[in-house]
Amino acid sequence: LLLFQGLLGWFMVKSGLEQPKTSTDIPRVSQYRLAAHLGSAFLLYTLMLGAGLKNVLTPLKPIGGKAPAGLKRLIAGAHSVKGLVFLTALSGAFVAGLDAGLVYNSFPKMGGRWFPEDMWTFTPKWKNLFENPTSVQFTHRVMGTVAISTALSTWLLAYSVHLPGRARIAVNCMAAAALVQGGLGIGTLLLYVPTSWAAAHQSGALGFLSLAYWFSAELKYLSRFK
Repeated sequence: LLLFQGLLGWFMVKSGLEQPKTSTDIPRVSQYRLAAHLGSAFLLYTLMLGAGLKNVLTPLKPIGGKAPAGLKRLIAGAHSVKGLVFLTALSGAFVAGLDAGLVYNSFPKMGGRWFPEDMWTFTPKWKNLFENPTSVQFTHRVMGTVAISTALSTWLLAYSVHLPGRARIAVNCMAAAALVQGGLGIGTLLLYVPTSWAAAHQSGALGFLSLAYWFSAELKYLSRFK
């Protein structure tokens, strides 16, 4: 996978070295290759993180010796957060590849509308989801909102489950990361995507995913008890 990641990086950069169609075009890498490269990097990172957590964390034991009630719903929530953060990060790669963060710099509405008029101008229609900057930004907004809402809902659910201290810390950190990441995303948009904010927002996605993975790992220990 590490070798594949390197080859994918070269394949991505190669797309930015192709001859521009006109003299005014700015060389850019393909948003498809950028998303593939980022997704591969996140996947490799989570595999390494999982291996590291297995060696660093001591197995938790549930309070009372039995898995707490409501644990299955909490595990489902943790897995949902991980998947949503990963998919939102992939959609962010399309935003970056198309400079879609520069088309509507307002929040929560886009140019005073909830649904911009130019969302479906490309044909065939499915291309709008990947090549239309307006649709790509809209999709990223929606996915980010769903990911953050799911993380906060999972955090609220955790308060009805009798969790050990370390698992409680993990879910609290995950919820805090969700709020920080949301703030970074909105700030990046409103400030017209300064490089420092954009880099912090991308790093925030990795931190958010890491904390969700940590919480999921803690719950996995508890699920072994009946």
